[in-house]
Amino acid sequence: EAEARLAFALKATLGTMKTTYSSWVLHLTHSALFIGCSLIPSVYGQINTGACDLTCPPVANGMVIESLCPGDTVESTVSKKVYDVCHPAPNLAPSTIILDSFRASGHVTVIANYFTGCVAGRRESGVFAHVAQRVHDKNPKVNFIVSLKGGGACTRWASKYQNDASAYSSSGDVPTTMPLTVSDDSYEIRDYFFTHPYPHPSYIVLDENMEVAAKFVGPCCGKIDYFDCSATEASALDGQLTAKIDELLTSYESVEAPKETTAPPTSKPSGPAPASSTPVFDAPVCEVGNFSAWSPCSVTCGEGIQFRWRAVDVRSDGVPSITKSSSAAQLCESTVEKRVCTGSDPTCEEQCIPEFGETFEIDVVSSGFVSPRDVAFHPTPGMHLKDLSEGRKFHPDEGEEAWVLNGGNHSVSIVASLGSSHQTTFSRRDRGYYHYMINATALAFNSVSNSNRAPDQDSFNYWAVCNDNRNNYLGSKEDNFFMGPTLYNSKPNGGNLVNRLGETCNPAEPCHFLHSDMLHEAPACIGIAHDPELKTAYGTVYWAFDATGDLQNGQLVRFDFQQPHGPGSMDHSVAAVRRYPEVKLHRGPPGGHAGMLVHADRRELFVVSPGDGTVLVIDADSGSFSRTAREEYPIFSNRLPSFEYSIYECIHQHVFASGLENPTGLALSSDGARLFVGELGGKILVYEVSSGALLKTVESQFSSIGGMSFSLVSNQLHFVDSNSNVLAAVKPSAACDATPESRLSPDFVDFMLDASSNLDSQHGDGFFSLYRDYECAVDGAIPNGTLFEQVHTDSGYASDNPDVQSQAGMDESAALLANRTDCGIDSDLNFDALLLGGYYCHHCLPQNEGSSCDSGGSCSNVQWRGFTCDNEYFVTFDDESKELVVMNAVGERYESNLHLKRGVTYRFTVNTGSFHPVTLYEDSNLSSISNNVPGNPSASATTGPLIVYPDESTPDVLYLSSSAASVIQLTVIDNVIEPENNEKDDTEAVESNSETQDNTATDTTIVDNDAAIQTNTLQNTTVVDNDSGSKTHNQVTDDEDMDFDFVEPNNGSCTCLNHFAFLLTATSFSILIFFASWQ
Repeated sequence: EAEARLAFALKATLGTMKTTYSSWVLHLTHSALFIGCSLIPSVYGQINTGACDLTCPPVANGMVIESLCPGDTVESTVSKKVYDVCHPAPNLAPSTIILDSFRASGHVTVIANYFTGCVAGRRESGVFAHVAQRVHDKNPKVNFIVSLKGGGACTRWASKYQNDASAYSSSGDVPTTMPLTVSDDSYEIRDYFFTHPYPHPSYIVLDENMEVAAKFVGPCCGKIDYFDCSATEASALDGQLTAKIDELLTSYESVEAPKETTAPPTSKPSGPAPASSTPVFDAPVCEVGNFSAWSPCSVTCGEGIQFRWRAVDVRSDGVPSITKSSSAAQLCESTVEKRVCTGSDPTCEEQCIPEFGETFEIDVVSSGFVSPRDVAFHPTPGMHLKDLSEGRKFHPDEGEEAWVLNGGNHSVSIVASLGSSHQTTFSRRDRGYYHYMINATALAFNSVSNSNRAPDQDSFNYWAVCNDNRNNYLGSKEDNFFMGPTLYNSKPNGGNLVNRLGETCNPAEPCHFLHSDMLHEAPACIGIAHDPELKTAYGTVYWAFDATGDLQNGQLVRFDFQQPHGPGSMDHSVAAVRRYPEVKLHRGPPGGHAGMLVHADRRELFVVSPGDGTVLVIDADSGSFSRTAREEYPIFSNRLPSFEYSIYECIHQHVFASGLENPTGLALSSDGARLFVGELGGKILVYEVSSGALLKTVESQFSSIGGMSFSLVSNQLHFVDSNSNVLAAVKPSAACDATPESRLSPDFVDFMLDASSNLDSQHGDGFFSLYRDYECAVDGAIPNGTLFEQVHTDSGYASDNPDVQSQAGMDESAALLANRTDCGIDSDLNFDALLLGGYYCHHCLPQNEGSSCDSGGSCSNVQWRGFTCDNEYFVTFDDESKELVVMNAVGERYESNLHLKRGVTYRFTVNTGSFHPVTLYEDSNLSSISNNVPGNPSASATTGPLIVYPDESTPDVLYLSSSAASVIQLTVIDNVIEPENNEKDDTEAVESNSETQDNTATDTTIVDNDAAIQTNTLQNTTVVDNDSGSKTHNQVTDDEDMDFDFVEPNNGSCTCLNHFAFLLTATSFSILIFFASWQ
């Protein structure tokens, strides 16, 4: 705590660094040197976290967010849940609570919302603990609960908060039985009772019927650091709490409630200083029993494992002190030992696999993709496209729906009505694909339809993509590592699907995905899986394969988007990101996919590690908080305490399969019994999940297998192949004669159940695991919630006010970028600031200035909404005047004549209805239908696009008309391209291992309805996308001088300081900080 504070003070003296993973080094050696936080004054003062608006329900991005407010009653699904109490000790308080137990006459329940760390809320926690004990002692029917989260040991932090209460008691008493602290690691209580953006720290008072009597924020709201809120300010919470409680008790007619009077602090007016040292525990004395006999071999044939176990007892000073503590047992010798064994039969015969049958065929079911990386099946087919989208008719009630991720052009191709006569393929992408869907390599849906979550919080049908990029904007900007998974809602309403202007798109016009959230802690991400857990409020937990990791090994990262910010906002302050550096992952060839999936019943995460040819299995619920990740991984999404960024250790993992050759896709059989693994070279291997035994190997005849998935109805295994750009399916032609026999030994299972029963009864449920490191112990370090060294100190992303990152209060400084032309790959312009500033069209953004205008068109930005294209027109029919109405995107009407340039593709979005088809003619008599409407021989439309491409063979005049309507004349002229005064760098940004289509020709690329979108680029510009081979400019090597980039002062002045190094040493404590020029 003190070390981080001191480091921050030192860095603050020279301003804020603009950092990347390799641009600065800060090493803090954890030691016995502790300095109380109170000894170091705040160096950055009060920080505004946004208005502490008490409005309930809260409003975010102009939308009312459903939330628990005064007058509402707690739902039974919440009030009947069992919550574990981490503090006080079980001999002083119940080990679990159920809110319904407080649903009784005369009762009052008060819940506090706190985060761990040296933050402003910590000031209030001591006051809350003091009031809780004082009021409960006088009236035992009043109970106090703390929701504690954010990292760290719950027991340790709750103890600190109770100790802080002594400063607010005239006698210095420390509370013993109140409050009841719940480890809210899954954020259940926070997300239900204090739904974001309700401010923090906050409190809710429930009456005897579990109805909300009051909801309010504390006096430290609007501040971040502990020192920003004084003890005097925090003590005002005493009066707030007691007044609310007294008011409620007085209202109970049947209860003689003792009146509570405010008791302000009478001692230690400066308030408690945060405890600076780690609690000291007596050294444990481990007593271990004798090992059991070795278990039977785990398999009936082939290679398996055996294990033996022994009991462990932990004592302190010769007295039994801990009898059911898994953490204490971890300090002793190993409880379980394992060794390799061979089943009764040394070899195993291949079995018939139901998903393959006795015989099978592998058929191409769809084609025309662009370097497909992954495939997933939509849990609700037809919901997204409905029966009409972008002028295309669909049949939502027929067939299944596969979503194929195109890494080559950053889009998703939706194969609708798969397997039916109406099957068709349709592609779309994000308007800002160069950041939100760039080189996306993995896709996962939330397919949990029966979670029993609140309807307004359930993220069923959401999906996320993993972006294999270090945020270099298609190679036009040097890597800044601000990249990670993007979350979308596949429902087409609610702003999730928009036109180019950001408005709800109608069935005739082009539509784009609009993301619901994004987190930025996994650059070069090549695998993602949704976790079907049922504990969190929103169900937005995804696991990701971060190929960047620590720049040596890839790492496993768990993302909980918690409450998604929703379309149109960029507030990343509410999320939990946890890194697992012990899980070392290795990416394979560039552009590759790494399969991941979570086995819902076993709670096991399977992860492909292509680079070392393995499949790992991880206990998804294992691991413990170790320390904040903000120091070691200094690029992250938000600095507020509500954004958790942690390192977890002591996770249970083991190698499930090895010796594979570039494994890629993963898929699980519908019964969860068999795991299917694809190899890049074309093999498909089938393993039994319970035993890990290899059951079958199949040669597919494909050469670049990527992601795999089972269709939800037909239960057929599907996979993508990037070389042939197809989606293929395994189709059994003859069923198996018998059900596969398990290779898991029943005797081994019995032995394992006996061991589990014995060890779990001694140390608590879940202690026994064959793959646990019993000698691993975590001593959670104190998280400093104020750490925030980022690449976005000047982009708006780093603002402490979440309103800056929403439509309600877009960052004004980020918006003043319209005329910036310093677009070079290593220029000072932060392209992320362009997105936050509301730019989807900007001179510096890649590929057609960031827009998706049809070839040859130019975009115009519409601040914070989207963009328009000068080659797009909208055609409607005026029923009163019986005339065609042609307008551009900003509503300007063309009465009779339009000019079309040769070599430019024009989009006429027609929405006239079935009785007024619009047709393009080549003569004024309207007798000769034009042949310049690619892919549409009739050159006619009623709802949807007419794509017109005038070339050298096109007549000088075309005519647009509908029956009984006036004719719109289209004059075709030569396209004279004047040289631009373009200050963009002329550098041709080419990344070495690209699979992106290089569409740089001036000729228009015509999109076939059943093919993937083709990428349109600026003329005379080549941008080849694949970040894995990108060159980082100004990279620091061992042979180069270390250089740092600093943020330029707002006034544009340039002050130079000499390079210097500052070295501070102390007993067992060192800080080494290098500083360079301040520009």
